[in-house]
Amino acid sequence: MRSMTGFGNGRAEGATGTVSVEIRSVNNRFLDVQLRLPGVLSPMESGIRADLQKQFMRGKLTVFVNYSPSQEARKQAVINTDLLDQLVALCAERGQAAQLDRLLAVPGIVTDDPAREGNEELEALLKRALSAACDGLVSDRGREGALLRDALLAIHGTMSAHLTAIEVIRPLVPMRYRDKLKERLAVLLEGGGTSFDAVRLEQELAIFADKADLAEECTRLAAHLGKLLALLTDSKTVAVGRPLDFLNQEILREINTIGSKARDLDITGRVLELKNLSENLKEQIANLE
Repeated sequence: MRSMTGFGNGRAEGATGTVSVEIRSVNNRFLDVQLRLPGVLSPMESGIRADLQKQFMRGKLTVFVNYSPSQEARKQAVINTDLLDQLVALCAERGQAAQLDRLLAVPGIVTDDPAREGNEELEALLKRALSAACDGLVSDRGREGALLRDALLAIHGTMSAHLTAIEVIRPLVPMRYRDKLKERLAVLLEGGGTSFDAVRLEQELAIFADKADLAEECTRLAAHLGKLLALLTDSKTVAVGRPLDFLNQEILREINTIGSKARDLDITGRVLELKNLSENLKEQIANLE
């Protein structure tokens, strides 16, 4: 289980120079990769995206790639003489002295030759730096995921305790209703010289018990909580965010049904607590990959 938030960096050095990669990750419903890389590495953008898609399912990844060429690589730089000549001519037209050091700093004047043999080494450096950054991000997201698992397990335990309490109260609800109904009838008929119809009372109680029966809803909620526990303790599955989100929707549906059928204040109180816990589940699950 992994969080969607984290950070990782990597660095690789070689004869071509030094490549460094930083990856920052935040929550997102899908995988969104935003790359920031120098022009000399732009031909490798598709490969970077492919590598990231293999390792991550969800999250907004902002990837910063920097390249610092070695002295040897700088000697192999290619000067765009056509563009340089145009800039020199433009300076002459305006009566300005052409300062070579400033002109060479203009973007596009000095470039690396994409066809030179050093590009293979540069790509290898990028892969090493990217791999190290991904490893760091996976580790960071894993640590955050472990904390989220603990929080979700605590919520699961509390929800299970509330369900157990509801299961204990559930069989008592018809008897409580019978006692209250008898008390009300006794007050209404007091001093009237009449008595209530016991058969009619039992019929009314049977109807009430049928409408207020929560057995099926409690069984389904228990099954959903069991599935929740299984997902939280499954060490093989990494991307559990979406399955947990769907499962929480099913959990909330059963909680709402129990609440709509509840005829007991104790159960209603438990239902309110369960709704709050379901909302807490939703907030925590939103952080998971």
